[in-house]
Amino acid sequence: MQKARWFRLSLWLKIAGTALGMVLLLTACNSEPPPAATPVLDEPSEDGQTITVINPAASENQGNPAAAPAENTNNRYQIQTRLTDFQLLSETTGLAWGITRNELRLYITADNGKTWTNISPAASVPFATTPEYAKDIFFLDPNHGFIVRNSAGSGDTIVLRTTDGGTTWKVTSFPGEGEVKAMVFADPDHGWLLSEVNMRENGARSLYETDDGAQTFEVLLGGTDPMRLLSEDSPSLIPGTQTSMAFTSPLHGFVTEINQGLPTLYTTQNGGLTWTQNLHFFNPNKYKTCDSFTVGPVSFFSGSVKEGWIPVGCTRGDSTKFNGYFTEDAGSTWTLAPFQLSWQTGLNEKLAPTFLTPNEGWTILDSTVYHTLNQGASWEPLPENKKLVETLEDYPEIVKLQFFNSRVGWLLVAQENQKRSLLMQTKDGGRTWQVL
Repeated sequence: MQKARWFRLSLWLKIAGTALGMVLLLTACNSEPPPAATPVLDEPSEDGQTITVINPAASENQGNPAAAPAENTNNRYQIQTRLTDFQLLSETTGLAWGITRNELRLYITADNGKTWTNISPAASVPFATTPEYAKDIFFLDPNHGFIVRNSAGSGDTIVLRTTDGGTTWKVTSFPGEGEVKAMVFADPDHGWLLSEVNMRENGARSLYETDDGAQTFEVLLGGTDPMRLLSEDSPSLIPGTQTSMAFTSPLHGFVTEINQGLPTLYTTQNGGLTWTQNLHFFNPNKYKTCDSFTVGPVSFFSGSVKEGWIPVGCTRGDSTKFNGYFTEDAGSTWTLAPFQLSWQTGLNEKLAPTFLTPNEGWTILDSTVYHTLNQGASWEPLPENKKLVETLEDYPEIVKLQFFNSRVGWLLVAQENQKRSLLMQTKDGGRTWQVL
């Protein structure tokens, strides 16, 4: 009788122990570890860029930002993403992003890169291609941002929007067909998206407008019966490759293209309803020895709706040389400014200079930073910076160079074959550089 009781007690203890183990196992599987316990991603530190992320997990569209852990060494998380683009929003604030396993990893810093916040959309929104600024991503300021996720055979094209700096993202289906080629907003409400459907040799364009911050879209040109982005009195099937779109107000906009091999500029004065080619923008007679051309984005300088510029590159063989076209009258007329720069070859052949004002600009040739204060008429080579030279030896591809003012600029460099990148910063106008 006593043996039977011991047998039942032993059996009960085994069952209870097994059940307790199952409960503990399930609890462990369903509990999220605190941010400080999140393991460092498995790349060696020398192969990637370590940044301090104060909320390693995205908000997942729930409207609740992840709590920032206390400042300690456990807060350093290595990005496993190759950063592919960035955008400076102020002297201290900037965005940087890339794609990892079809997830967009979007980060923002407000302290010159000392700490970063993960403001990525939910992982349930997959990205088949890497977003580009002014094509797939556009931020007016640190709070108001927009992201296009093109379908690419993986569902509908959608537009994500945030008004709280990425704490929450709201989603709207984009009614257009094809791929969104350009996106720009003049203010938090008014924006334009240009999409293109490839039809044989020519792309059919559609232009959409929103006046409620990307909640709804209205077709201005194209739609179910796409048409070229040209005015009514222009040929309707001129082959062209759209490059960029810019709006300085809800009414005034610009589009640059390569049409019939030549840089072309179109303007609108009525919010995109009609477009007119600026026939005086580009004179091919000044470029008789060029094999082909590159036209860059239309950029208006900070705080100005009258002063802007467009880079144009002339390619001859395997070399390219850039000049600039500048406007002082809101794009009515454009003046050619020849840049006294050498021809560029190799990996960074198509890297155009960057300008902060109509006179001040920078470019990088080989590992030397050049600075101009007279609209490119002359360029001063800045003293060699050891850190920049060493970094460019390992990361020779210059992805992007941008300055926010005469002192602060960012530079993204990459290793194309190993899919590594580094984001660098200067605080003295390009004379010295450090990794963010």
